[in-house]
Amino acid sequence: MDPTDILLSEMLGDKIAEGGEAMVYDHGATLVKSIGLDYFVEPILALDRISLHNAYFPETHFIVLGFGRNVDGDFRIIVEQPFIKGERMTDSDIAFYMKNMGFKLYNSRNWTFATPDIYLSDMHDENVIRSSSGNIFVVDCDIRINTADLRCGGCRNLTTEIEWD
Repeated sequence: MDPTDILLSEMLGDKIAEGGEAMVYDHGATLVKSIGLDYFVEPILALDRISLHNAYFPETHFIVLGFGRNVDGDFRIIVEQPFIKGERMTDSDIAFYMKNMGFKLYNSRNWTFATPDIYLSDMHDENVIRSSSGNIFVVDCDIRINTADLRCGGCRNLTTEIEWD
């Protein structure tokens, strides 16, 4: 085991998953995720996306614990999230759930749904869970403001410019 993994395991719990953008640790009633900034495309959008996730999916809200770097020096955001036990949903069940939330399916290959304001992708069976009581939880997804350049019917514009009267 890598020395970094041993240290993180002692601090955060056992690593239970590792994807393209995050490492996930079992921390008892919660999960701790170490998320790379490449997931957020631009660092300035990282906290915006976490805020959007929390607004749309409050049951699986992220709490930002801090910031750091991995052994390669890459910037990471460390977040905590409730641990949800349940079963994976089928693509058709996820599509039905998203339709009821007002989202339209734009691309089934990367599980992309959108409204004119919000873009969601990565809404697949590992990221959308149904609990034993039938509640649906989105534990991970790529959520953004839907801009025209995403080509999913977006009507929003992003800017860091400030206008003064």
